[in-house]
Amino acid sequence: MDKTVPAQHKKTRNSHQQDTPENTSAQHEAEQLQKIRSALRALRDAVILIDENDCLGWWNQAAQDLLSLQPDDKGKSVFDFITIPEFHQYYEDTTLPNDGIHIESWRDPSRYLKFELTSFGDEKLLFIYDVTRLKHLEQMRQDFVANVSHELRTPLTVMTGYLENFTDQPDMPPHWRRGFELMTQQTARMNRIVNDLLLLSRIEIEETHEVNAIDMTKLLTNIYDDAQAYNQAYKHIIHLHIDTYDGLYGSEMYLNSALSNLVINAIKYTPKGGNITISWTRTSNGCRFAVEDDGLGIAPEHIVRLTERFYRVDKGRSRATGGTGLGLAIVKHVLHQHEAQLQIESIEGEGSTFSVVFPATYVRTVTAN
Repeated sequence: MDKTVPAQHKKTRNSHQQDTPENTSAQHEAEQLQKIRSALRALRDAVILIDENDCLGWWNQAAQDLLSLQPDDKGKSVFDFITIPEFHQYYEDTTLPNDGIHIESWRDPSRYLKFELTSFGDEKLLFIYDVTRLKHLEQMRQDFVANVSHELRTPLTVMTGYLENFTDQPDMPPHWRRGFELMTQQTARMNRIVNDLLLLSRIEIEETHEVNAIDMTKLLTNIYDDAQAYNQAYKHIIHLHIDTYDGLYGSEMYLNSALSNLVINAIKYTPKGGNITISWTRTSNGCRFAVEDDGLGIAPEHIVRLTERFYRVDKGRSRATGGTGLGLAIVKHVLHQHEAQLQIESIEGEGSTFSVVFPATYVRTVTAN
């Protein structure tokens, strides 16, 4: 009996043999990659695929327009097209993922660009966003806050002076005295808010600040002494542990403000008679400043928002303690200037630890005599 398979059946069998799981998977991946590339091409922001040798592998139309790329530029170094030193330093030193870097356009000084690197397998994706409008809006906000705060200073000074004069009058009727005392308290609170706003605006506007060698033993001793004076009404036990003579390079005025804020917050938000520990230690990556308390603690949902302007965990308690809601925002910006990281650990009802890790590049090594 002739068992020869018809030609058409042979063709069908061969077709099924070629449709293996491996081929199907490869075809699916190719289709997905094509969809991704099509989506990236449609983006208004520049996207560049950079290989493990820092060379251009692929880019979309927006990147081509921004960098004037040509088809034969594939395989060339990204640094041939983006030559500004800030980008080179960001590219070489930044760990992934990260928040990117804002740089003034090297082709048009009126434009601002944000560069952001992200991992893509063994390669990298570089996103370039035009943030000119956001930059201008942020500048307008900073100018507005600074100008309004400055203009409020004069009338507040006049009001404070007259309120103090009236309050000091010996023949002030008792029912009036209470009102003047409240006005004096609220005027003082408004002064603190204005001063904090001006400080925050100055920190934000300054792209650079004066860098000096800071004796951290001396600075922390001064902060400790100021804390003890502030602590008179709270009766806490405050400890100071300095385990290294190493100092820092930076702005002593700004760092004093930021670190003092953390200490004062610990005093204000710890019930009377608590324990607070201030420490300065050497780590494998730099130096660490920490403030630990056994106070009220903070719920996890609040921690991520603590450095926002005017954000308060307990609005009533913050007003009662005279807080402005700007202290941790100031801390955040000062630490950003010094490339330091704020870490917050807290358990409700048990206490909190606010620590600041300064990188080795800002540490001034001191050998003990």
